[in-house]
Amino acid sequence: MSEPRLRDRLWLWGMKVNALQETADYQPLGFADSAMDTEQAIQRTGITNVLMAGGLVLDRATLASMPSARRIIAKNALHRHSEGALCLELDGCATALCDAKGLAVTDPRIDAYLIDDFSTGSIAAGARPEHLARLQFINATEAPQLPLMGTVYEMSLEDERVWACLPYFAGFLSPLWHAADIDQYPGYLARIAELSGGKPQLACIYLFDFGNSKLLSYEQMQRQLDVAESLLRKEQVLGVCILGTCMMDLEWEANRCFYDWLDRVGDAPL
Repeated sequence: MSEPRLRDRLWLWGMKVNALQETADYQPLGFADSAMDTEQAIQRTGITNVLMAGGLVLDRATLASMPSARRIIAKNALHRHSEGALCLELDGCATALCDAKGLAVTDPRIDAYLIDDFSTGSIAAGARPEHLARLQFINATEAPQLPLMGTVYEMSLEDERVWACLPYFAGFLSPLWHAADIDQYPGYLARIAELSGGKPQLACIYLFDFGNSKLLSYEQMQRQLDVAESLLRKEQVLGVCILGTCMMDLEWEANRCFYDWLDRVGDAPL
């Protein structure tokens, strides 16, 4: 087995073109239009691991549209928004899991299933251990069994309702919502590891400071990448996801920094 490069442990948050630009929630941020699809992002970055998100429908057509992807995480939610409220969506999440398992039979690139925004939206909608136990039963009764992952944010780390659910996950996506907290990020990850018994985590950093709704400077992005690289080299995370592809061709300092960093260290051995 060849020695892994840093780039091999990076993931793209794959999104349809202009996924954020077209939504009412994000239009006020004033993002310029993007023309980059996920396959183009793979070609531009050399990153072949993709977390399918942001309007990418998990179907054969979408999978065929990214032939260069080598590993894929499917994503869905255990809650939905309805008339201004959050509602539990167990049946929909289970159906999406079964659909992902069915596709994975013939496309083994799909190797995990993520319940996104679990520690925030799903918990607020009433998600409890028994709901995850049901999903795990469905997952186990028919091959292929996909590792069940959940998104856990730093603002949820002391929520005991989240603690009770951690045993039902095989691993976690652990995003940094507030870029200014980057120096506390290793501590957040360590806390999740402590609470979960050391289960693997996929770190996630952003090209935009969504926590404060503002652009990142070159220096702020570089600090995120420095910490991410350190986490990878210390094997504190299984990988680092960069969010996301519908922003990667915009004229931002964060993108310039990201591509400079990739050119500089992407092929460095781990």
